[in-house]
Amino acid sequence: MEYPIVTVTTKDKLILHGLLIEDRNSNKIVINIHGTASNFYEEPFFENMAVAFPENGFSWLSINNRGNSVLTHTWQKTGSAVEKFEDCLLDIDAWIEFVTNKGYSTIILQGHSLGTEKIVYYLNKGKYKTKIAGVILLGFSDSFGYAHKFMDKTNCKKELFNEAENLIKNGRGEQFLTTQWYSHAGILPKSAESFINQFSDNSELSKAFPFRLKKLDFYSKIKVPILAVISDNDKFTNAAVVKEGSEYTMMPINEAIELLRKSNSRTKTVVIPKTNHDFEGKEEELTNVVTDFLTSNF
Repeated sequence: MEYPIVTVTTKDKLILHGLLIEDRNSNKIVINIHGTASNFYEEPFFENMAVAFPENGFSWLSINNRGNSVLTHTWQKTGSAVEKFEDCLLDIDAWIEFVTNKGYSTIILQGHSLGTEKIVYYLNKGKYKTKIAGVILLGFSDSFGYAHKFMDKTNCKKELFNEAENLIKNGRGEQFLTTQWYSHAGILPKSAESFINQFSDNSELSKAFPFRLKKLDFYSKIKVPILAVISDNDKFTNAAVVKEGSEYTMMPINEAIELLRKSNSRTKTVVIPKTNHDFEGKEEELTNVVTDFLTSNF
């Protein structure tokens, strides 16, 4: 078997890894973009998709982007704790160049969690956005919104922004914030530069999937078939925020789905019950839903 681990080098010289499982008789491929601090191999549904997609005529490429893990390679300055959101364009560019050089002409972008925000952003700002034939959004999220909700609930917003701005002013933008160690929504640490980049007002992340505003400008401009899948219990649980948890969409799931449909008529939505943000225990059902979308549209 050909070694399935592949690499690309981005325009700014970062080396990224991925897993490629091919149907050699197909020109169709799904590129999977992981969420916050994840990677190309970790999510529970990857294994099912890596088997099912090639069996149905779609190669599977699960990729790392510069936000993989918390702090991956200090020499490359990669990891969720140090990434700048808009640099996702460079990562996706590199992977699209990789698959087009291999002869793939039908390219579907699939993302999970923060990966959904990167895809919506790419379909508006990306160099190769016109090469994308379809979009799959799993556990769609408003990361900017729930990060600010955490800061509001824990009364640490002013202190975090003051610390971050002072560190940057003093040439220490790569230093992690300590006012609240898990400064990214109580989930993981963040460098001063990454924190300001992602969570400042009018940041590029704030524009990507702003469910909190009930107006999805970028999403409404997507001109290819869209599948949006979410669980009926898609919440992040953090006792410091709200004891019972809170939706990543910043609104009830049914309202988020209605907003997607209203914003873009190309949207197909599916709710998978009795699971969570990572679709644990429902990996096969999720894979079947996505496979049906792929074979029906491409």
